Amino acid sequence: METVPTIQGKQITLRKIQEKDVDDRLVLGRHHEFIHMCGGETLTEPEYPNRDTWVNWYNSAKTADYSWIIDLNGHCIGTAGFHHISVEDNSATYRIGIFDVQKHSKGIGTEVTRLLLEYGFKIKKWHRIDLKVLEYNHRAIRCYEKCGFKKDGILRESAFIEGKYYSDIIMSILDYEYDCDSSCLSCN
Repeated sequence: METVPTIQGKQITLRKIQEKDVDDRLVLGRHHEFIHMCGGETLTEPEYPNRDTWVNWYNSAKTADYSWIIDLNGHCIGTAGFHHISVEDNSATYRIGIFDVQKHSKGIGTEVTRLLLEYGFKIKKWHRIDLKVLEYNHRAIRCYEKCGFKKDGILRESAFIEGKYYSDIIMSILDYEYDCDSSCLSCN
């Protein structure tokens, strides 16, 4: 298992999951906007699942490689990380989710994305970082473009959500396209 470093940003801290994060998730619940932007079924999932749901989330997440909690003022407000790590291709797929919808459109997603791009390109020395985002998640697409991701293509009608088909947009950034600006901070 890869031990992730704590990464300090201007607004947030990226850190390993802690048992106390279960309480934060319990309070936040699952907001329908967050579920919809991630491609989930808001019609079938309860907005406030019971504590066991979040204990299971914690138990699963504590063994995940390349996974961070987005901590704002000592509270878990989301997660971010990498999956589909390919040693052969020297690449990874990025993911982020900010559970607390009151924290959307505050620059947190951009900060987290820039910090993890720095980690991916400067620490791990990956060549390519990609992601998949639903076509209607315009806020996320703007964030990714601001951080240097480019659109690679579209997976047409690849997601069936709440009775309708939607397309996924594939985006990526390459190591030589990455520009570490003043937002870059060191990993601890």
